[in-house]
Formats: sequence, structure tokens, C-alpha cells
Amino acid sequence: MLTLNSKKGKANGSQELVYNFLTDFRNFSNLMPSEMMQQVVLTDDTVRFSITGLGNVGLKISEKQPNDLMVIKATEDSAADFTFHVRIAALTENTSQVNIALDANLNMFLEMMARSPLQQFLDLMADKIETIDFSG
Repeated sequence: MLTLNSKKGKANGSQELVYNFLTDFRNFSNLMPSEMMQQVVLTDDTVRFSITGLGNVGLKISEKQPNDLMVIKATEDSAADFTFHVRIAALTENTSQVNIALDANLNMFLEMMARSPLQQFLDLMADKIETIDFSG
């Protein structure tokens, strides 16, 4: 099992605003690198897309703990088995800290190849969190 953590992203919004924004996948997709994704289909709690070299990926929100945590799992028809844990903590009344953890069930060869790109992907998502206006 491969486990990775993003760097901590500082969000310009209260813990509640950030949580509400991220738990709607129509917004969460703003964190995903669009240049990698094709055939994107979004609902409020699922996203499906295709990634060249990986195939079809489906994500669904499997657990929500208001204002603190959302757990996102790959759907059964995804090319890989993984889970994201998005944790949100209040720093001040109007700023929050977001950390994204990834657990991926990959074979050892794929894990060695995917570790660095997956870490970059998580850190990119954390960077994007810092650029979003969560008030609107």
C-alpha cells in the first residue's frame, strides 16, 4: 500500500466554507489538473474521467465529517484502487489548512513508477487550494 501526503495548503476561507466548497465535486474538480483529464463527467458527489496511460477513473465521496474530513474513493470500475482523505483544519476565523492524503493499492513495480508523479499531483492540488476564493 502506497501512502502519500500533500504539503499543507493554506486556504483563504473559513473551515466551513472550504469544506462546503470541496464536498461538491463540481468545485473539487478545480483542484485536478485539467490537461491530464479527458471525458470529464461531474455530479455533486462523483466525478468520472479518463487519463491517458491509466484509463478510466471514477471517484465518489464515501464519507463526510462536517467541516473536518471528506473521504473520496475510487469507484469499482476505476483502473486503480485508491482513497483520498481531505482534512480541513481552522487556522483562524477566515483561513484554513488543507491536507490531502492518498492511499493507493498498487503492485510494487507500479508503486515505484507512480510515487513521484502522485506526490507532485497531491502537492499541485494543495497549491491550487491556496489560489481559490472560497467566499464566492
